[in-house]
Parts: sequence; C-alpha cells; structure tokens
Amino acid sequence: MSTFGDPAARRRVLWGTLGLGGLGAAIGLNIAILKNLQPIARHTLTMSANWTIYGLFFLTTREMLLAEQYGKNRDLRLQVSQTRDADKMFSSTMAGMLTGGMLALVVRRTRRAAVSGALFFGAISAVGQLTYTALNHRRQQWIIRKMGYSTTAETEPKPDESMSLAARLRRAVSVDPITWLPAWFPVRRISSPEYRSILQARQEELTFEMRGLRETIASMDQREQ
Repeated sequence: MSTFGDPAARRRVLWGTLGLGGLGAAIGLNIAILKNLQPIARHTLTMSANWTIYGLFFLTTREMLLAEQYGKNRDLRLQVSQTRDADKMFSSTMAGMLTGGMLALVVRRTRRAAVSGALFFGAISAVGQLTYTALNHRRQQWIIRKMGYSTTAETEPKPDESMSLAARLRRAVSVDPITWLPAWFPVRRISSPEYRSILQARQEELTFEMRGLRETIASMDQREQ
C-alpha cells in the first residue's frame, strides 16, 4: 500500500504537520513578544508557516521511506515489528537530512548551506527518533511488567573459544549486526516472547477500548429512546 493510500500514514502526516505548525506559532509568538517585533501576528504566522512546510515535507518523506522499508520486509519474510526501530531510525534521519538540505538550499542557495542544513536537521531527527524509541520501549516494558510477564530476552550461548578462524568468520557474518549494539542503545530487535507479550498487551488494550465504545453507544441509544 502506498503512503497516501494508508489511512494511518495520512493521519500521522496530518496531525504531525498541524502539531508542528502550532508549535512554530507558539515559538514565533514568544520570540516576537520577547524581542518586541511588530507586528506580532505577522511574525507568529510566518514562523508557523515555516514549521508547517518543514513538517509536511519531513513527515511525508519519512512515511514514504517507511513504506519502502516495510515493502522490503515482505520480500524477506520479516515481520514489521522485527525491524520497526531500525526502519524508523533510518527513515527519520534520511527525511531530516533531505528536508534540511532542501530548505537550506532554497533559502541560502549555496551547496555549503545545503550540506550543513542536511547534517544539522538529520542529527536533530536522529536524536528525536532515538528519544521517542527509548521512551516507547520503557512504556512497553512497564506494561509487560504490570501484566506480570517476564521481560528477560533469551540469551545466546557464548561462542566456543576453540573454533577455527573460518568458523568464527562464518559466525560473525551470520550474526545480526543489531545484536552488537550495547544494551542501553534504544534500537534493537525484540525476541519472540517479547513480541507475543506486546501483542497480548495491545489486544487487552483494544478489548478495553471496545468495551468502552459499546457502553457509550448503548447509553446514547437509551437517551435517544
């Protein structure tokens, strides 16, 4: 499914763009008040428009890159949950670099500005995605622990020190590079037990929300009668 054909992707782009536009308006308003820039409304709307344009281009590019990455997963028979963190990190960083480079090139019209803008906005996007991923993992671990499930991932046995050099090279090539990252790094692949626990937690959340919707619909029907 394309980016614009996915309702969830459209909602993320829409609400994300509106949110960035509102944040830009708030920042522009405060800057105009603190620096006594007149007229205040013009500076506020200008900042809001700039943030809205950046948000629209950034989020659209990010969703297109994510859709491409998820499409590759289907060819490799991988679950989206297995590569979601790495795909989001790559998509956010590349979208930030493309957006920052393009806007810097349009405003300053120099290659040097385009490179610096791409590096700056790419770094901001990467840090923002890392922070969001880390907080989301904490939230998932908290939900799993609250439901009484174990969050300990299955550990692989240590390699035999007596293996030959060729065997060690084959093992190094076959191991997923994500597993080489430190434990505190927020991007990682989740194990099958963790994936099942997250799915079960999500199922219970949806069941609770559906129960609330049924009660709301029933109360509305009673009021209409």
